Amino acid sequence: MAFCTHCGSKLDENTNTCPSCSEQAGQNTGADNTQSRSQENVFQKLNNTSDTTGEYDAKDIADNKVMAILSYIGILVLVPMFAAPNSKFARYHVKQGFNLFLGYIGLAIINFLLGMIKTTRYIWGIPYQTTPAIVVLIGWLLGIPLFVLSILGIINASQGRAKELPIIGKFSILK
Repeated sequence: MAFCTHCGSKLDENTNTCPSCSEQAGQNTGADNTQSRSQENVFQKLNNTSDTTGEYDAKDIADNKVMAILSYIGILVLVPMFAAPNSKFARYHVKQGFNLFLGYIGLAIINFLLGMIKTTRYIWGIPYQTTPAIVVLIGWLLGIPLFVLSILGIINASQGRAKELPIIGKFSILK
């Protein structure tokens, strides 16, 4: 059973035009499809990062998956950094996890400064209730991408893949 792509009316299989809106069957204005394709392309391009899993030894990957996973959990990046310094696989994930950890430190500084805005408003005699909720919302919104990158890193490490994280994977602070 076919439906009109313009108005959604039911069409007979042999009909070339819609009886409700007179549009050609199978024709689409393309606005919705183009928008969803462009959004899909943005996310695909963002997550289309290099995968260098083939360069690592399978035994090294199997032995150090847990260390690689720990690399993406905040300060726990220090555990594999010092406990598995000879593992190429763990070291790869430590480099990315350290970049992510620095991002979390930056987020903490921004949240502190945003908190100071709320505090100083109170000190100046402006009631706390009048402080816009946008100050708190900004802190939360800045943390979402870091959280998503952490989850992506944990998924890649648990699957034994050495795949760059979007955006921060290209930067290498550690050698």
